[in-house]
Amino acid sequence: MIKLEGRGLLQFSRAGSVRFEPAPLAERKGAGARIRARRQVTLLSLRRTRDNSGSTLSELAPAFFFLFLFAIFPVLDMIVCGYNYCSCVALNDLQLREAAKIPRSLAESDTGPVKQDIPNNWKSTIVGGFANTPVMPVTDISYGRNSQNQGPLMVTISTTCTIQPFLSIPFFTGVPGLGSPMMVTITNKRILENPNNFAR
Repeated sequence: MIKLEGRGLLQFSRAGSVRFEPAPLAERKGAGARIRARRQVTLLSLRRTRDNSGSTLSELAPAFFFLFLFAIFPVLDMIVCGYNYCSCVALNDLQLREAAKIPRSLAESDTGPVKQDIPNNWKSTIVGGFANTPVMPVTDISYGRNSQNQGPLMVTISTTCTIQPFLSIPFFTGVPGLGSPMMVTITNKRILENPNNFAR
């Protein structure tokens, strides 16, 4: 005798015949409900597993978007701005060394070595070539002594550079170096090697 859950009994006789006795109607209905409940629990568990894994993947893309937009890209811009600033400092130092040893008229000339030749040569080198300066630097030259008008004659060079951001971030349009150009002015002074050059 074999019992089939919710269906009935299978009885085997010694003569080899098989007889099936169906279960009562109420018992069959209860077994069907239990089977359907088991199927629903299995489907719910599978659906929950798919939902959890899918939510993890769906949150990954926005997380990377905000990470790159507000962390990695601004850091890259700041690194490049630091390099550009150091490059402009090197240009100012070159101009100052040249202005300290040539006559004043030649140093203040717009076509002279301080205002034209040195910036052009700097732009053609690796240091100046990688600097993201779309316009040529503006150079101001002044001569004088200290505040009490005493001491040796000195030359002062002010170099103004316009630095473009490496990656222009649209959410930082008003921030210099991130969404808009950054202007830096480097000022340095040095003693004239030959004081007679002041009057030449």
